[in-house]
Amino acid sequence: MNTNSFLGCLLGGMVGDAIGLPAEGLSPQRQQALFGTITGHRLVLGRGMVSDDTAHALMTAQALVASGGEPKRFAHALAWRLRWWFLSLPPGIGLATARACLKLLVGFPPEHSGVFSAGNGPAMRAAIIGVFCAHDPDDTRLRALIRASTRLTHTDPKAEEYTLRVAQAIKDTPALAGEGDRGSGVSGYIVHTVDAALTLAAQHPDDLRSALIATVALGGDTDTVAAIVGGIVGARVGKEGIPVDWLKGILEPIWTVSRIEKLAQQLAEVQASGVPQRPGANFWPATHLLLLPIVIAHGLGRVVKRGA
Repeated sequence: MNTNSFLGCLLGGMVGDAIGLPAEGLSPQRQQALFGTITGHRLVLGRGMVSDDTAHALMTAQALVASGGEPKRFAHALAWRLRWWFLSLPPGIGLATARACLKLLVGFPPEHSGVFSAGNGPAMRAAIIGVFCAHDPDDTRLRALIRASTRLTHTDPKAEEYTLRVAQAIKDTPALAGEGDRGSGVSGYIVHTVDAALTLAAQHPDDLRSALIATVALGGDTDTVAAIVGGIVGARVGKEGIPVDWLKGILEPIWTVSRIEKLAQQLAEVQASGVPQRPGANFWPATHLLLLPIVIAHGLGRVVKRGA
């Protein structure tokens, strides 16, 4: 994989997260009633923002850079980033991830911080690991990194199994796997999330815009499913395949495209050399302070529309 694959994966996940966030938790029918077909940013004044899905992918990328891809060092590097991210009070954090972060904060090591859950949190972190290991002769390191990443927060075997499927989809063409429950939308159960994401990535392997529009239309946990699809398809199409209007429409004070490009370059260099580098710093409070009031206002707007 070259720098462009890393960049496409991170930017594709970022736009998927931002496009999907306004419809999170809505059934397909309710989404259609409130927004019509979502084909662009709908969070605030035609702009979008990212959530924990993007944060987890970026922190995973940083941990790969800082560890050189060695699984034990990677687990500790990611654990420290999760601690600081959690202290910045991220909106909308999943219950299992929150419990695991609390355990990390009170001193549990990464090997024992996870909780028994099959939520889709680990799948947010999988695609970039798949890109990093795509040239490996076998899946030995990939499986070790996925295990380390998953068990930091989730210990149900299904969480690890389905997170691995996302990472493997980077190297192998995703197979059609079913799209989950269309009635209420795709749930946060990792089996439903990953089945839906792999199906959409298989149906639209070279067209990120179509893939994400179709993903968000399924309803449910739209930001996470779209972020996973965006990461898989984005790794394939590179930066050139990311819709420019969607990318420019994201409100993000810290993680600019230029910063992500630098991180992607570091990933490519560490992948080739195996020598760790020092990634840039995170400033999650700035992102969360901007996101929280916008998300609250958006949520209130949805309630008002529901009652109208």
